[in-house]
Order: sequence, then C-alpha cells, then structure tokens
Amino acid sequence: MSPTDIQRAFEERLNAVNELRTLVDETEGAEFTGEQEATYSRLNDAIDSLDSRIQTGLGHLERERQATEALEEFRSYNALTTPIETSVETVVSDNEQFRQLLKGEIRGFTSGPTERRDLDTGTAADGGNLITDSLYQRVVEKFTESGVALQAGATLLETQRGETMLIPTVTSYSTGALVAELGTIGSSDPQFGQSSLAVYKYAALVDISAELLDDQGVGSFNVLNFVSDQGGAAVGRALSNAWTAGTGSSQPQGMVNCTAGVTAASATAVTANEVIDLQHSVIAPYRQNASWVMNDSTVKAIRKLVDSDGQYIWQPGLRHSHPDELLGHPLHPDTNMPEIATGNKTIVFGDFAKGLFCRIAGGVRVESTNADKWTTDLISVRFIVRGGSVLVDTNALRHLVQA
Repeated sequence: MSPTDIQRAFEERLNAVNELRTLVDETEGAEFTGEQEATYSRLNDAIDSLDSRIQTGLGHLERERQATEALEEFRSYNALTTPIETSVETVVSDNEQFRQLLKGEIRGFTSGPTERRDLDTGTAADGGNLITDSLYQRVVEKFTESGVALQAGATLLETQRGETMLIPTVTSYSTGALVAELGTIGSSDPQFGQSSLAVYKYAALVDISAELLDDQGVGSFNVLNFVSDQGGAAVGRALSNAWTAGTGSSQPQGMVNCTAGVTAASATAVTANEVIDLQHSVIAPYRQNASWVMNDSTVKAIRKLVDSDGQYIWQPGLRHSHPDELLGHPLHPDTNMPEIATGNKTIVFGDFAKGLFCRIAGGVRVESTNADKWTTDLISVRFIVRGGSVLVDTNALRHLVQA
C-alpha cells in the first residue's frame, strides 16, 4: 500500500467508527432490530478489515525505513575502511534453496533469523522489488497474524538450540521498616525462583504438484511465497495458539493460564465495572506498559460498554503501533482466546513483556520428498518449527473468568 492508500484507509475507518457510535447512541441501550444488528456487524467487520490493511501497509513502510537506515549506516563506514582482496562467500537466497529443494538437488534447509541479501533493498527501484523476505521472517509474520502474543509485547527469545532454559524470577522482595534509635535492623532478603522454558515441535505438510513447480516463473507467481504462506500459516497458527491457550503440560504455557484477577457475575456477559476491576487487579507498576487481549467477539461486546458517566470505555486508535484502546491501554483481538461462555477465561490484561516469554529454537526447517507421492506426481514439503512459552512473573498478568 502507498502512503495515500494508508491515509484513505484511516479516513474510511474513522467514518465507520463514527457510524458505529451513532448507531449505538440512537438505540440508547435498547435491543437492536434485525436491520440494526446487520448494520452493526457490517461496521465491525469493516473496522477489522481496515485495521488489517492499515497495519500491513504501515508494516511495509516501517521495514523499508529500517532497510534504508541500515544501508546508510553501512555506507558511512566506507571512508573508514581500506579495500583488501578477500574471498567472497557465496550467498544462496531462500528462493534459490527452495528451488533446489523442490527440484531434488538438496533434501532440506534451515532458514534462520539472520538474513543476508546481495542487492540494495533501501528503495523499491534500487532492487527492493526483486527480493523476497527470508522464509524465517515470513513464518514469524504468520505468528503475529495468527496470534497476538508478540503484538501485545511478549518477550521473544530466538535460540540456535532447543535445550530447556531456566528463567530466573523474583517471588518476593526485600522490605524496609521503621527502626527506633539504637534498634536492631531486621534482615529481609529477596526470594528467587525459576521458570523452565522448554520447546515443542510444530509441523505441517504441504503437497504441491510438479506442474505448479514447473510454472512458478509464469507471470508474478512465486512458488516460495505460496508454499511458505501455506506451511508458515499452518505452524504459525499452531504455535500462536499455544502461546495464548497452552496448558503448560507437555505443551507451552499460554497467557490465559496467568493468575485470576476477576470472576464475572455472568457466564454470558461482561460489565464495564468488571473490566475496571480487572485493570486494577494488576498492581500499578505493571500497568504502565500493559495491554488487553481478548477474542474478537468479546471486543464486539466491549465496544458497547459505557462507564457511569455514559462514556465509552473503548476508544479507536488511528496510529501505527497504536491499536484501539480500552481504558487507556492498547487492545489486541486474538482469535485463540476463548469466547464468552461459562467458565472461560475471556480477557487477559497486564504487562506482557514481563509476564510472558515466547521462544523459537533453531529457525524454520524445510524438507521435501516425492517418494510417498510417486504415483500422483506430487511433492511433499515439510515445515518444522520448535517453540515454547512460559509465564515468568505472576504479578504481571491477570485474567477475567466467566461465572
């Protein structure tokens, strides 16, 4: 998207928000008619679609800005170096490795977080249009699209190997007290604990036809983009779901398993007061950089809530990296969060950077074979990612559970 397209999307979103506000105000708390409910759903869907377009467009602009800055920094070093004859290591792009993989020239490769490129990607005209992002980066983007742990600020650890990591945590702090003259000062030591961050294997298998491979150069079609989107989305959805809802038993520990903050009075609804109570169940130091995470259907219900002064507690956000707000904190819809129903943990609030550590170990492994599809002329491509997550600070996150 161009900057003009992004600006137009912002304007369309603001118009949709205003229409939504007008519709809710006109009903004054009464039940919607069938036509009003259809209009309400249409406007919500439009806002969600525009949010996705805006974030995608701004994300592309941000990546181009970062590439330009990196290029300028590199060029600034030219005057400080003396050219010498050295051997040049051949760099094989993910595109080329993927072609070799599907042609049977290699059996597999691993795309890691360190990306190397030959052409200038600072601007599209200088070569940016010719280069595809690394497979690893594309899969990480699928994690962000399929779940919002990283958007909400969870700490991401990228390691080469998958041994269990021990994360030190503070379970209690030193305390001070009033001491009389010549009185004895009591000892108060902090207490420490450990959280174990293990990794688990997530895999997906994508079959493609030999004809698809042979025709990959036709028009603008790119087989790497197509297959990596399919396989990356599959493992991305699986791991992202675990970062949100994992039980912690033989699988990652997800955010919903944080400490309980509020129990709703109803099994099928949430009130504005309960949302405020959940916000204040997290102590003040952890509220400074806090975020909300909930299912999109819960967001829909939250949008209708007003406080005792008749003010909406939900507010739209129109800036990059600044999503919609709830009581002054960013709100992130997550399809992996449970919907409002009996006993479900429907809302998580707090400082995700301190409360949830996510991990990817060893990059993205890609392998192929046609042995089991010999009679159908198909090629099976296997994607494997090892990842995990763990809650590391019991003070940082709280959840709301339905009655």
